Amino acid sequence: MKVKTLLTTIIALTFCTVQAQEELNSAMVFETYEWDFGQINEADGVVQHTFRFMNISNNPIQIDNVATSCGCTTVLYSTQPVAGGDYGELTVAFDPSRTDGRVLREVEIFTKDRRNYASLMITADVTPIPMGLEQIYPHLLAGTVKTNSKNCTFGYITQGESVTRVIRVANVGDKASKLSVITTGNRYGMSVECPESIGPQEVVSIRVTYDIPKGKNHFGMARDTIWVVADGAKSQVPIAVNAIRIEKFSTDQNKPKPVIRIEPTYVDFGEKAPGKIYKKKIIIDNTGNADLIFRNVEPMEGTAISIESGQVIKAGKSLIVTVAVTNSREPHTTTMGSINLTTNDPTRPFRELRLQVDTK
Repeated sequence: MKVKTLLTTIIALTFCTVQAQEELNSAMVFETYEWDFGQINEADGVVQHTFRFMNISNNPIQIDNVATSCGCTTVLYSTQPVAGGDYGELTVAFDPSRTDGRVLREVEIFTKDRRNYASLMITADVTPIPMGLEQIYPHLLAGTVKTNSKNCTFGYITQGESVTRVIRVANVGDKASKLSVITTGNRYGMSVECPESIGPQEVVSIRVTYDIPKGKNHFGMARDTIWVVADGAKSQVPIAVNAIRIEKFSTDQNKPKPVIRIEPTYVDFGEKAPGKIYKKKIIIDNTGNADLIFRNVEPMEGTAISIESGQVIKAGKSLIVTVAVTNSREPHTTTMGSINLTTNDPTRPFRELRLQVDTK
């Protein structure tokens, strides 16, 4: 009884802090909303942590759906109702296979009545399995030049900021090669510095820099491509470069801020007839205490949404939004779509809506 009383006190104190920070009115109150696995080894396999929560309401709540930001993260949970004042738990498992360095994964939780919501976060620093040069750099570019990744991801870049990332390439052959690059889609302030040559069994760095100018139109996803040229031969595949351009947020924690909440973030249209457009309604809430402004709304090809850049949701208000996807004309095909939203929510300025429809 003493242990339970102490735990209840801890959860109550946690609730006060989380409520002030997250401004969410959820009956699910977790002991912790984040868990850092610390330094882990890819070779050791799956790690897991159990998050425990308390139902602080007088009514039972039932977890109905859990969404993760990556297929490497899975969640084990009970669908049995949790009575008011009782405890429930979810076990989050992370598979570090084919990951390297710092990783961050999110878990979103929804109750059956959609009145309660929680967001959990897990992080880890992954040490990959030691490998030789051929295995460390598995992606062939041109000649004997290879890379360890076909993507160069910058993450968030604020207005007026200059950020540099490094692409590592290796020459797995026994002769030196001349190097150069060709860039395409260079519309977002990207510049590239490339060594003129690379020796046998040598690893060199290609430096990629984004300079994001200040301006009202410089928001959302920036996409560019780099083609590596070795001894005059252009790479078989490009290296995709991307960054998410956001505004510079105030460091004042007491300043009013918007908080975006989307239900659902994954929209499954089910099986539909081919070659047609299908629509569904979703709800976007602003649970914060300042106006939520959509800085950039970007539907991918084959999708649509009924909001535009510049649209505003007042503090504490909700908006019913229509999303649409065009189904494939091919039978037994799954069509995936996405819509990118960049807002002035300082906690999560970039959100992705995912859409799926299957042909009958």
